[in-house]
Amino acid sequence: PGMVMGTVAYMSPEQARGLPVDVRTDVWSLGVVLYEMVAGRKPFSGETSTDVIISIVQREPESLSKVAPEARPLHRIVMKALAKDPNLRYQTAEEIVTDLKSIKRELELGADRERYKPSSSTHGGHSLLNQYATRRRAIVFAVLATVVGVALFSAVWLSRKWGTATPPATAIRSLAVLPMVNISGDQEQDYFAEGMTETLIAGLARVAAFRVTSRTSVMQFKGSQKPLKEIARELNVGAVVEGSVQRIEDKITVAVRLIDASTEEHLWTETYNRDLRDVLTVQNEIATAITQAIQIKLTPQEQSRLTHARRINPAAYDDFLRGRYYLNRQTKADNDNAIQALNRAVASDPEFAAGWAELAQAYVWKLFLFAPDEKDLHQKAFVAVEKALALDPDLPEAYLARGRLLWTPANHFPHDKAIQEYRRALALNPSLDEARNQLALVLSHVGLLDEARAELEKALATNPSNNLARFRVGEVLLFQSKHEQALAVLRNVPPEVNPSLVGHQIVFALFNLGRKEEAAATLEKFLKDYPADNRGLFTSLQAILAASAGQHGEAEEKIQAAIERGKGFGHFHHTGYHIACAYAIMDRHEQAIKWLESVSNDGFPCYALFERDRNLDNLREDARFQALMSKLKQQWEHYKKTLELPPS
Repeated sequence: PGMVMGTVAYMSPEQARGLPVDVRTDVWSLGVVLYEMVAGRKPFSGETSTDVIISIVQREPESLSKVAPEARPLHRIVMKALAKDPNLRYQTAEEIVTDLKSIKRELELGADRERYKPSSSTHGGHSLLNQYATRRRAIVFAVLATVVGVALFSAVWLSRKWGTATPPATAIRSLAVLPMVNISGDQEQDYFAEGMTETLIAGLARVAAFRVTSRTSVMQFKGSQKPLKEIARELNVGAVVEGSVQRIEDKITVAVRLIDASTEEHLWTETYNRDLRDVLTVQNEIATAITQAIQIKLTPQEQSRLTHARRINPAAYDDFLRGRYYLNRQTKADNDNAIQALNRAVASDPEFAAGWAELAQAYVWKLFLFAPDEKDLHQKAFVAVEKALALDPDLPEAYLARGRLLWTPANHFPHDKAIQEYRRALALNPSLDEARNQLALVLSHVGLLDEARAELEKALATNPSNNLARFRVGEVLLFQSKHEQALAVLRNVPPEVNPSLVGHQIVFALFNLGRKEEAAATLEKFLKDYPADNRGLFTSLQAILAASAGQHGEAEEKIQAAIERGKGFGHFHHTGYHIACAYAIMDRHEQAIKWLESVSNDGFPCYALFERDRNLDNLREDARFQALMSKLKQQWEHYKKTLELPPS
């Protein structure tokens, strides 16, 4: 397995690279033989076997019609047989048989026409030349017909050898990669097995024709003894990929199986023994083999992405996996560990695009969640994103990072630009659920609530464990004044996912339902469990409760405390909105409208919310509020019109 076997000059590109082969590789070899018979030389050559393989994989053969003009009738067939992309080649032997039969008949008729063409009555040299040319053309046609006859015999034999491919009983359009098992005998290599799982998921997820379940959803089944059918049913997938990883120093062995979830039939299995430096190539080879096994037709862009992978520094890859492991855990300590590991990764391998993209994500998380005052984080994230895209312009994670970096207070929340980056990421990887979550975040903030819900449903279909996306469903329902539904969703989100985000919306939903005592008690518990309140969200809700109780002095005190605690944080506009609501409830129009204008200019121009929220009812007759709403409605209609792009 994984070995390159065969006669080098007649190998197809996939065979030369040790990838799985099918009838199309024999079609290629037949094309090589045809080219050689007609042109008198092989289409791909070199001084060594390695040179020949490079020529096969990277270079196009000289046009047959140029090398042998008399063989122009065969040009199209031969060049199609020699297409480097198997999907652009003849897909079955039957297809080439049909074309060869057609051209063989044309050549035989051509030879007959030349052979029996009446000779000129003109005497002399010119007549003799004409007779010579006629005989030569007849011979050429006859020889070509013979060549085609040989090819036709071979193609018929191939069709009998391979037969007609039988697709799976049910088309598979969704799969899950279960956690790879570490069989190295070293528990410290668990992170490597997890990293291989995530890397394989990332490779498969870039194929648009099927849905790939995310890492966070499959990790719950690590070490699980559940039957595969049950796991597949819970993940709502048609097939499951499982396997094992063994790493000894810089050598890896990866065993992989593709299993039909409905029948538990093994559709494909393979073992790869490689150098660790080739781990990204192995990922691409596995992804390609799986798409072939379930008969997914790759686009030329997908084919290109899955056939190009660079070698990687083993130390850099180790640090990359460690960094990604820490980045998936949103605490300040883990974020710092992620940044340290990812910095080591790109220092060891400065051309590691994925390492730069993950480093950018880590910087953005720190800037948004933990250290808004560290202004150099924005610059560091920008540099990391641009390096990632310079190295790999088709890296979806880099566009995700750039979208998140753009959509910050420092950049004044350019909604349309951020949406463009997220849609670019999703075009490259439709299964990138976090890109959908972030896209929905921006859509909800500009008031496109139905559109945001649609993206969140897609994100959760890919990754039911994306708790931030689940939270955002509750938030959108809250913005739509569907408070009961919102509360039910929000209470099913673990608060530790992001205590201030989840907690403040639960409290706000209770308040909007008129359950003020329960809202106050819930808020008190959140403040006891998470007293830092570093965004001022909880404190601003205290201001709303105080304003509603007629305690205007306490409300003002809480407003000032919320401003002090929350300034600088990425989502301070939510705190600002609570402050506007508190002032509106106290019937202090000027301050309320001032804060609504502020949050609208600071990333939260949510006309759809402002229009519905009963907390703003005291402002409805104010001309200044009406002018603001008219302006926001125009913006909302602009976004609704300009962002009506093809579904991502």
